[in-house]
Parts: sequence; C-alpha cells; structure tokens
Amino acid sequence: MMNQVKIGAFISERRKAKGWTQSQLAEKLEITDKAVSKWETGRSMPDLSLFMPLCTLLDVTLNELFAGECIAEGTLREKADEVLMDVITSWLGHDKWESWKNDPAPQNVLEVENVSRLYETVLTGHENNRNKHKIKNNSVLAVNDVSFQVAHGSFVGIMGASGSGKTTLLHLIATIDKPTNGTIRINGQNIVDIPDEAAAEFRRRHLGFVFQEYNLLETLTIYENIALALTMKAVSKENIPQMIQSLSEKLDISAILDKFPYEVSGGQRQRCACARAIVVNPDIILADEPTGALDSHAARQLLDTLAMLCREYGATILMVTHDVMAASYCDRILFMKDGEIKASLSREQESKQKFFADILKKIEWIEGESHDVLEVVNP
Repeated sequence: MMNQVKIGAFISERRKAKGWTQSQLAEKLEITDKAVSKWETGRSMPDLSLFMPLCTLLDVTLNELFAGECIAEGTLREKADEVLMDVITSWLGHDKWESWKNDPAPQNVLEVENVSRLYETVLTGHENNRNKHKIKNNSVLAVNDVSFQVAHGSFVGIMGASGSGKTTLLHLIATIDKPTNGTIRINGQNIVDIPDEAAAEFRRRHLGFVFQEYNLLETLTIYENIALALTMKAVSKENIPQMIQSLSEKLDISAILDKFPYEVSGGQRQRCACARAIVVNPDIILADEPTGALDSHAARQLLDTLAMLCREYGATILMVTHDVMAASYCDRILFMKDGEIKASLSREQESKQKFFADILKKIEWIEGESHDVLEVVNP
C-alpha cells in the first residue's frame, strides 16, 4: 500500500524548507488549511488536479512525491520509471487482465451525440446608483459538443479537475438536467425527449446510482435500503429475500443486513449502495466520485466490487472521478477539460499498474505540464 504517512511527512518537510506555514501553502493552492493538514498527517492524498501544482511549488518531481523522498539528480532518469511503477504496484497490488473484457462488438448501452449544456444567467441592477437600468448576461458553456459511447458490460471513467464539466455531463445522462442541444440514448431511447414529470420513473426503472455520500436512508436497515429499491420497481415480495441474500453474499455485506447505515463503516455503506444499484438490473450504473469519502483500503474494496459487478453481473458502469487509482480499474477513460472531452485512453491488455502510469502521462499531456516533469515521468 502507498505509504501516505511517509508522503505526508515529505510534503511537510518540503513546505517547511520553503519557509511556508500550512496556511500559506493552502493559499497558494487555493484550498483549505484542513486539506493540507490531512495530507501531512497521512490521512489523505492530494486531489488529482493538485499533483502537479504541488510538485511545482515544492520543487519535487511526481516520482519523488509518490516515493515520499528526494531522488539524487544523478540517478533521477534511471530510477524514474522504476520508482513510479514500484509505488503504483504497492498501492494497487498485482493484477492480470481478465478475458471477459474481450467480448467482441458488444451493444452500446449509452450513446451521447454532440451534447452541449449552456447555462445563462441574466443579472439586473442599476449602474453607479443612477436610474440607468443595467442587464448583464452571464453564459457558461459547461458541456461543449461531447460525443462518446459506452458498451454493455464495460466500466468507463470520466476524469477531470473541478469545473471541467464531468458532473454536469453525468447529470445530463441521469435525466437530472437537460442538454441545450444533442441527443443522449440509453438502450436506443432518446432520454432528452422524456418529459420532466416522467424522468423520476425512468430513473427508477433504468438507472442505478452510487454517490460519494452513499444516499442511504438512515432510518432503514441495510436490508431495507436494498429492498426499497426492489419494492419501487414492483418486484414480487416473495422474490426479494433471496435476491438480497444472494447479492449481499457476493458483496460481503450479508452479516450487516440487520444493521443501520450509521452502525457500519463507510466501505460497507458504499457496498450497500452498490447492491441497491445493481439489484434492480438497471441499464447503466452512474457512479459520482464513489471513493471520495473512503480511505484507500475501503476504496480498493469498492472498486473491486464495481469491477466484479461488470464481470459477473454484466453491469455497465459510468464513473466520474478525479482519482487516478479509481480510474485505473476502468476499461476506458475519457478526459474532460473546459467542458470538452480532450482525449480518451483504453486499457486494452494492460494491468492496472501500467494503466495507472499511462493515465498520469495523459493527464500531464492534457494539462501541458513542463518538459522537465514529462521527462521524469516518461523518460
């Protein structure tokens, strides 16, 4: 496992060498003091979008940040890939590509074609306290002409920094919002045409959701939370117990079915959310930063669960994430920036470790980081 305590101590050491307080580093990165404190005490890792700015501020390479120590300049090029892959392997564990991914020409469950979302806000007021009426039109193009497909049984990730448009895109696919133009088809049905009053019913019948904050009902037991999803889909009462028991054994939550969400761990709550999502056999599961509230161990367990749902239940998953570790479990990654898909990356026959490294390199290319940093990560 990646040594977050060692990395945190390294960040603290480099910050102090610069003569900065935690508050000053936080201000330079435009984040909270609490976030820096969590890094330095080993309780969390920096977000994806902060990796490279943090390296630049602390005068370290990405390899040195992950290793939690400085690497001698004379051996930097020689050790760069070795250090990076050793750290990734210790973080992710060993992995082999599974043959089930090679199903030829699967049907597309989701087809997004030329989708855009423009938000317009009209502000009214008076200019310079005079009686002249002022109208200001603020327009934000959150999603700009996006097109892609998601095949049945695949695990696709959408990556991007905060404000890149990835969550807006997920909301459009979830029928929570409507695009300004373009089409979104789920199993051939253009969901853009669904009336607002019918959207909730469509979500219940065709979509599954896994959120960062679990969205479980605290007054219901784990069993009842899962059963509620089946009841809302009008599944026969006689079939519900067996369906829940079978799935809960697969997800290793059968021992906690009688407990309430507040009585179990975050990882167990998220696996309950996965059970609730898959038990109704949705066309596609939409996961919004599902590992965001979990520690690294629970996050890996959840990601293993999501991959298992694809492999053994034929689930189709579209996951929004900024976490490279989470993305490395996917079959394919779409990289968003400024509302557009800038690049895509398929795992093909690679291990998670190699895919993780490729994702980092693609992110650096998209962000246009300096030649020196690219040279270290990809000599």
